Amino acid sequence: MRVRILISLFVTSICVGLFSATSFALPQNPLDRIGSDVSWPNCGATPPNTNWGIIGVTDGLVFSGNPCVHQEASWFNYYGLYMNTGYPGLSYAKKYALYPLNCSSHNKLCLAYNFGYNAGTFALKYASLEEVHSNIWWLDVETVNSWTSSTSQNRAALEGMYNAIRANTLLTTIGFYSDKTQWSVITGKWQNTTPNWVATGSSELSDAVSACVGQNFTGGPTLLTQYTQGLDKDYTCSADSIDQMSNR
Repeated sequence: MRVRILISLFVTSICVGLFSATSFALPQNPLDRIGSDVSWPNCGATPPNTNWGIIGVTDGLVFSGNPCVHQEASWFNYYGLYMNTGYPGLSYAKKYALYPLNCSSHNKLCLAYNFGYNAGTFALKYASLEEVHSNIWWLDVETVNSWTSSTSQNRAALEGMYNAIRANTLLTTIGFYSDKTQWSVITGKWQNTTPNWVATGSSELSDAVSACVGQNFTGGPTLLTQYTQGLDKDYTCSADSIDQMSNR
């Protein structure tokens, strides 16, 4: 698969290029396409009985670390990673005013971008310290986290997180986890054509299978869908969602 991702930062358009994946034969049996996603609430839990998983690097918030991310990585033969996102506003962003952009105190979009970039960098460094690595990263976008009422500032923060991961990894697929409603509230229906991981809010596998079509919120391809049966479960819509995971 080849997808061109074009992300505009304020007025300037930044082309972040192409990413590609080698071929992977999707299992014909839907049950073989099921994985799990785990994070800090699952520390000490019984490992899920799935071959692959998505592991939360952060501890529910930006600039936080999941204390058992390394242990959870050992539960799976293949895994991807995700980070929680959020943007609580200018009072939190001003400490990052000088990196990676030199922002004035009145440039709200610039400050939001820098906050996001530094949050993404934190997640990457924490994952590296915990010796977990993957060629597929997801940004978890939910209304339960803190956001401003400005969708443009929220988008700038997410762009910063995205670009931090893009700049500091090699040939990495980066996508967003959310659903249409939350995505609309937070980003104003931002169509950036990046991959989707769709939260169905359902406990039924059949709903996760159906959500592979027509539920994308970024305008990009849907690689995964999520449903919940005790633990969060995930259904792969595309070979790429497994193909780029780490093989431990």
